[in-house]
Amino acid sequence: MNLALSDEQAMVRDMVRRFLADRYDATTMAKGPMAPEDWRALGGLGLFALLTPEQAGGMGGGAVEVMIVAEELGRALAITPLAEAILLCGRAIAADPAVERWSIGLMQGDALLAFAHGGEVTDGRLSGSAAIVRDGMDAGAFVVETEAGALLLIDGQDSRVHRAEVRLVDGSNAANVRFDGVQAQPLTVPAGLWAEAQALAGLSIVAELVGAMATLLDLTVDYVKQRHQFGKPIAGFQVVQHRCARMYTQLEQSRSLLLKAALVEEDARVRAVTAAKAYIGDAALKLAEDAVQLHGGMGVTDELAVGRGLRRVLLLSRLQGGGIAARAAFAA
Repeated sequence: MNLALSDEQAMVRDMVRRFLADRYDATTMAKGPMAPEDWRALGGLGLFALLTPEQAGGMGGGAVEVMIVAEELGRALAITPLAEAILLCGRAIAADPAVERWSIGLMQGDALLAFAHGGEVTDGRLSGSAAIVRDGMDAGAFVVETEAGALLLIDGQDSRVHRAEVRLVDGSNAANVRFDGVQAQPLTVPAGLWAEAQALAGLSIVAELVGAMATLLDLTVDYVKQRHQFGKPIAGFQVVQHRCARMYTQLEQSRSLLLKAALVEEDARVRAVTAAKAYIGDAALKLAEDAVQLHGGMGVTDELAVGRGLRRVLLLSRLQGGGIAARAAFAA
């Protein structure tokens, strides 16, 4: 297994890192969703086209590219719709020429699609509810997976789509959505392609968690070197050193599982991503909690990045059912 990035992949990583470094620092990261103009700028750089299948006009980037981009977003604690909009919805509509305009809009960063689960179809119309749809308030359209497993495209401008805003723990927006007999456009998505999309979305989530873990650890190590107690830096206390060492171990174990999930053969990816999710979500949350505790009372406030980072990790670690669902799926 080759763990080294190619020259092209390293260029993508460096481009995303520089882009985010110009926009985020410890005072601004995780202070709300990425600005729409910054999201469009990433689209203009070709980042979303890189992650879009070739049949939709993209460059067909795979798991490694997803890992690279998502981990850098995680390092900046950037709040974006990458997993749902680009990887889930983007691949759901990739094989359907009838919705080409949405694929183009996604790649350019101009359009936003949200993924929802729920509802039933009767005579070509969707009725039912979908709870906690991330970016559901701003989405121009929805990719809906019904209770029966069918995939549909729903126009978000239809008057029979009703949304109620929900504010999530990291400050991002979601919506409870109700569909009252709205016209549904069926999407023909091969089972293998949809399974791949779900695996890549899961991979992006754990990659974001690993990136967030690295940033929270760096912030914590810097802080304990500067914070003095009893006339010396608290980094000199053995209990603090042990806790930082444990945080580092959690990060490196998580990174190893992430690399395995990104580099395995396609037929083993679902299992590898599930294994990564089973460990990384809980490890990231524990690391974030330790980072807050080592910062003291200020750590829980919005004033420090570690407090905001904890809330971001809390949300990411619960997506797609979190570690509990992943462990159950892996055991099955």
